[in-house]
Formats: sequence, C-alpha cells, structure tokens
Amino acid sequence: MYFQADRISVKILISLGVMILVLTGCTSARYQQMQKERDARREVYEDVQRKESLKRSRDFLSDDMLGKWRFLELVVEERGGSEDLLKVKAARTARRLKGLTLRFWKSGDAAYNYQIEKMMTKTHGTYTTRGVHREDKPKTGRIHFYPISGTQIPDLLFNFAKGIPQQVLLSDGETLSTILKIDIPRISMKEKQMDLTLDLGMVLAPDGWLHRGNIRCSFERIE
Repeated sequence: MYFQADRISVKILISLGVMILVLTGCTSARYQQMQKERDARREVYEDVQRKESLKRSRDFLSDDMLGKWRFLELVVEERGGSEDLLKVKAARTARRLKGLTLRFWKSGDAAYNYQIEKMMTKTHGTYTTRGVHREDKPKTGRIHFYPISGTQIPDLLFNFAKGIPQQVLLSDGETLSTILKIDIPRISMKEKQMDLTLDLGMVLAPDGWLHRGNIRCSFERIE
C-alpha cells in the first residue's frame, strides 16, 4: 500500500514537473516575443531619429544648387568709394564668361560634384557649403570648391580681384590690413538666381569706416 502511494506521489511530482516545464517554456516564449516586439519598436524609433537627424543636418545650399546654371552677370557693387578700375576689369572678365554654364550634381549620399561646361578644357571637382536655410529669407553661406582637374571656379570668376588691398573692421573697432581672398566666396540663392559674392572690406571716409562694396557674380537656373 505504501509502495502504491509512493508511485502516486512520483506521478504527481512528474506531472507537476511537466507543468512547470510547460509553463516555463510558455513564459520564455512569451518573453522572447515581447523582447522581439520591443526590439522592433526600438529599431523603428531609431530609424525615425536617424531620418530626422539627416533632415536637420541636410546641406540645404548644396542640395538646392543641383542642376544647371548659366552665367548672368559680373558686377562691382560699390558703396563707400569709387571702384572704377575694378569695374573695368569686371566688365572685361564678364565678356569672357558669356555662355559659361555650371552643372552641379550629387553622387551617393554626400558627394557633391560640379563641372564647368562650355570651355576648351574639362574642369570638374567637388564642393561643399556651410550655411543656413530659412523659409522666409534667401539661403546664404560659404562655398568651398575642391578641383579635381582644370581651373578653380573662384579663379575663373574673380581672378581680376585677387590680391587687392582690403581693410577688415574687427569686433573691437580696430582694422586689419590684408589682401582680398577669392577662394571661398559667399553664396546666396533666391528663386532661380545664384550669387557668388566677395566682400571688398571697409574704406575710411570723413564720417568714419564704411563698407566698400561687393563683387557679385550671378547665375540663372536653366535646368
């Protein structure tokens, strides 16, 4: 009789063990399923965050430049003094630039390329911009060209102004005497026009320091 009771106890223990294993297996499977769901939600969240970060950090100026642009004009915008000599040189350069076309395109995720068309020698390279984008204002910044072959774009457009004396007004009110650098012009875009601009610095007038003016090279979008 005791032997039979022991057998019953063993069966009960085995049944309980099986039930525990089944419950443990179900719990483990449920936990794994919940973990997979959490991982999937985290991946979706991280993907959204990456896309938002990419959108915020997008190089708006470089993207908006994509396409073809034709030379429009090269002008000296004087303000605080006479720039007759520069105007003559700018007019001479503008005649040579007539018909010039710039093409900008993107390869891959982040490589921005340019090519100068309508020239005897093939000129191309890459470029980057540093600037800001506001819906209610023109897009402005600085543009850096990195030539692979041929002529530098700033040399082609602004070589006539290279090395001219320039006075820069510092934040403390002092002035710095230097020479005009043409390799990193300012870029601004509005609607279908793109402007590359050099700041001529300051000039001392009877009423104090005045902004001397700019050299502006403009292009119009054709594609």
